[in-house]
Amino acid sequence: MGIQHLLIDLPSVDREEDGGKLLSHKAFWQYPENTREDCTITELVYVDDKIKDGIYFLNLQIASFEIDVSPSKPILYQLYPKN
Repeated sequence: MGIQHLLIDLPSVDREEDGGKLLSHKAFWQYPENTREDCTITELVYVDDKIKDGIYFLNLQIASFEIDVSPSKPILYQLYPKN
């Protein structure tokens, strides 16, 4: 579908107890067959109900740690409001 940055309001895209399989993470990143290294998943994101549907620019600020996990600060800028 061409999604590079997935933001969800859940603690994880995977079940809490999945035996370490992380199937949803691996499917999103297409790991290990064709790993997409330019993609991110932001979990536990909060979006206020006042934020209206529409087209937004996402400024995804990521800490520059050399690890596979990093805290992030997503900032939305509305481009086109939904009528």
